Amino acid sequence: MNKITHHPSDALLYSHIDGDLPESLSVAMTLHCDMCEHCKQKAQRLTNQFADKAWEDSNVNEAEAVDFTQMLDDILNSDVDVSYLKTPSVEHIFIDSFHYELPHVLTRYADMKWNQLGAVSRASLIEEGATRSNLLRINAGGVIPSHTHKGFELTLLLDGSFEDESGHYHAGDFIWLDATNAHSPKTDDGCLCYTVQNAPLHFTQGLSKLFNPIGRLLY
Repeated sequence: MNKITHHPSDALLYSHIDGDLPESLSVAMTLHCDMCEHCKQKAQRLTNQFADKAWEDSNVNEAEAVDFTQMLDDILNSDVDVSYLKTPSVEHIFIDSFHYELPHVLTRYADMKWNQLGAVSRASLIEEGATRSNLLRINAGGVIPSHTHKGFELTLLLDGSFEDESGHYHAGDFIWLDATNAHSPKTDDGCLCYTVQNAPLHFTQGLSKLFNPIGRLLY
C-alpha cells in the first residue's frame, strides 16, 4: 500500500475539530482522517485537548451543582432509538467498468447524477455559495489540460493515482492548491477524487484556453 504523503495543515485540522469548517471541507477532512492513521491520531489528540479545555473553562460551581448520579440513571433508563443500532447502509457507484464502495460519510449523497466531459465524469455533491464539492472520475489515460485556479482547489484522492508537475499522488493524499499553482493532472490507470473549489478552473496553455467557457462544467 502506498504511503500517504500529502496532509491537511495543522490549522485546517484544528478548524475541523473546532467545528469551524463548511460542510464540503469538513467532509474532506473526515475522509482523509479515515484513510490516514497519522492525521486520525492528531485529530484525536486535538479532540482530547478541546475536551480538557472545555472542562477547565467550565464554571466549577455549576459543575458541583450537577447531580451526576441522577444524570447517569436517566441515561441508563432512557429508551434506545433502535435506528442507531442498525448496520450502516453500503452504497456503491458504477461508472462504465469502474466500481467503488462509498465511504460512510459520502453515503448521504449516494443519489448523485454524473455528467461526462471527455475522460472526466463529475457528480456534484455540495453547494455552499461559491464553494462546491464534486466527485471526479478520470478514466485511465485521462489528462486535464494545464490550468490554474481563481480561488482554491482541494483534491482528496479516494482511489487510484495521478501525477502532475509537482509529483505523484495516491489514495488518501490531500492536495491544496490556489492561484499560485498551475498543473496538468494525468492518470495512467484512472482515479476517483473528492474535490472542493470556490471558483472555476482557468486553462492556461495553447488550445486548452478555448476550454475556459466550459470550465464551469468541472466546478
